Amino acid sequence: MAHLVVTLVRLARPGGLRSILAESVLLRHQLLILNRGRKRTPNLRARDRILSGLCTLWISPTRLLRSAIILKPSTLLHFHHLLTKRKYRRLFGSQPNKRPGPKGPSSELIQAVVEMKRRNANWGCPRIAQQISLAFSVEVNKDVVRRILSVHYRPGSDPVGPSWLKFLGHLKDSLWSCDLFRCESATLRTHWILVVMDQFTRRIIGFGVQRGIVDGTALCRMFRQAIRGPFLPRSLSTDHDPLYRFHPWQANLRVLEVKEVKTDWITASAPDRR
Repeated sequence: MAHLVVTLVRLARPGGLRSILAESVLLRHQLLILNRGRKRTPNLRARDRILSGLCTLWISPTRLLRSAIILKPSTLLHFHHLLTKRKYRRLFGSQPNKRPGPKGPSSELIQAVVEMKRRNANWGCPRIAQQISLAFSVEVNKDVVRRILSVHYRPGSDPVGPSWLKFLGHLKDSLWSCDLFRCESATLRTHWILVVMDQFTRRIIGFGVQRGIVDGTALCRMFRQAIRGPFLPRSLSTDHDPLYRFHPWQANLRVLEVKEVKTDWITASAPDRR
């Protein structure tokens, strides 16, 4: 009893003894968790979480980082992916229990767009959208047509013009392509990333990062940050993203004397671009 009372008094007093004891208990408990007979990552039980939480109350923050519970990187990435989905569900979802966002085009509209593209292989997305609006009195955006064709339409195997690889061979060291996409940081901050790549060598030229909203000025700054060098190509391949229609972006390419080429792999003249 005397030894128990002395131990409790020492633990209650401010000092490093209880921190060392709590750290030892936490490490010992982690070893017990990892030694469980399971082929996959062991699940934490309720008592494991309670014991770990109590031990962290007595451990200093610097020692806590070294004694953290062992996690696989895939677990953290999966947790971040779930947080990102929950963020956009809260921002744009009208009903939390259902999948947010628009339902997408109907099956009849998808069939009409694919059939029109199959019969008129030389038509682009703006003209198909215009013909759909005139024929069926349905307002369709050309970006919707582009997404439908990229998923549901596959061109024939007989090329009418040069293949995509032959086209790249003629434009060696003179054609770059850029792509703009969005990603979330570890703290769920939205960042836009512009990637510039040499089409012939598949070499990454550079990256441009912008936090928050992207406008024409920010897009030009990201492009200058990505290229970072005196050498510039004769042509730059971009997609049909509305951000590339900003006047500062087009004016910047004219100043740099770079010709912008819009990619549209669903045309019949280059079926190998897939």
